[in-house]
Amino acid sequence: MIETHLYGKLRSIVQGSKPNEDTIVIYEYKENETFNAFIERLGLKPSDLGDCFINGILAKYTDIIPNGARIGLFPFNMVLLCGGQHLKGHGFTRLNFDINYY
Repeated sequence: MIETHLYGKLRSIVQGSKPNEDTIVIYEYKENETFNAFIERLGLKPSDLGDCFINGILAKYTDIIPNGARIGLFPFNMVLLCGGQHLKGHGFTRLNFDINYY
């Protein structure tokens, strides 16, 4: 099983969900399924999503989802503060973009 927590506009996947309650959906586990394949299975595109997590770790589209995983899906308009560069490699996620953090 994959425990999936939906946030923001993605809560609309579950009819009747409320913003003041947790929106959690349990999906069937599929062996060797990547995060990208999982979101496609849900009918989502990468452009629909912001920063997402697998077991509390920032998800990459190529990550294999383990059985029993807890996934947090955030919509495109919900991203980490400062772009999450401390988790994404201090600027290496954007090409031709020079950032001086210090």
